[in-house]
Amino acid sequence: MKKQKKLLIILSVLMLSNFVYAKKNVSVSKLKDKLNKQVSVISNLGAEIRSIENNLGQINDDFLNKTKEIQRIESHIATMRDSLSKSAQEISGSYSKTKKILNHYLLEMADERSQDKLLKKKVYIKLLKNKLADLEQAQLNSQGLLGTLKEYEDRLTQSKRDEGALYQLLVDLEEKKKSLGQKYISNLELKNEYEESLEEAIARRKAQRKTKKIAHSNVSVNLRKPIDSYIAAKGSKKGVTFKYNKVAPVYAGSNGKVVYAGELASYGKVIMVDHGQEIRSVILGDINIKTKKGDVVQKGDVLAYTNSDPGLTKSLYYEVRKKNIAQNTLNILKKNNKNI
Repeated sequence: MKKQKKLLIILSVLMLSNFVYAKKNVSVSKLKDKLNKQVSVISNLGAEIRSIENNLGQINDDFLNKTKEIQRIESHIATMRDSLSKSAQEISGSYSKTKKILNHYLLEMADERSQDKLLKKKVYIKLLKNKLADLEQAQLNSQGLLGTLKEYEDRLTQSKRDEGALYQLLVDLEEKKKSLGQKYISNLELKNEYEESLEEAIARRKAQRKTKKIAHSNVSVNLRKPIDSYIAAKGSKKGVTFKYNKVAPVYAGSNGKVVYAGELASYGKVIMVDHGQEIRSVILGDINIKTKKGDVVQKGDVLAYTNSDPGLTKSLYYEVRKKNIAQNTLNILKKNNKNI
């Protein structure tokens, strides 16, 4: 019973090997798709990082220009404040002199002995008018400077706001660049992993194909057809299916030893012959078995007879395996048999 299960597993592997191979091919295809998508993600991240770097360069230039503008405005403000300070000193000096002239005039007017009051009055009035004119001009100059100073101070306030906004934008962009950089590195590492996995998968596939090719070319046993009376033969990458519609003998392909003969689950009747050199032949179909496990057979010995039903076409499956790897049975039979 245990041996039957083992043989069932071997035959299941035989039937599913094509599916497994196709699945590995799909794995390679999926890895290629993942790798292509990862390359696209990295490309987009790189473009975004470059865009941020360009913005950072422009904004940094704007920030430096704004800093220079603030320095120029502050220099103008300092100059105007010096001018206002000088103007204030001039106004203060003119005011003191005017006050002295006025006091002197009042003292002169109070002196009753003064004989030339009228003349002195005219002189003092003229002096006072000149001083008042100087004071008015100094005041106008000061007012103009104050207005200009206010404008520069407003410009300075706005420039400092702009500078602060530019600095914050630089900080935000640097943080975003840092975050994108980390994301870029993570995706780059993932891309490298996909590339390594893809290389390994391709190497495995090549190795499997090479192994399969070597196995196909190393079957040195001269095998005959398992059946002569058939109406058609169709080969796949592994076995050959013979179509028949009458009772016919089933032959041993070459010298060997029967390692199994009987029912095998849902596969029907099965005969396995070991030909040595790790080569086995498998016969599967609706057959009447005439041999048993352990029998030593010669090439052309009758192992079984096909069963037939009137009006029906049935199938006999024949496969050659080496080291439990299915070979291209049709090519093997063509080398040693005519009309197949």
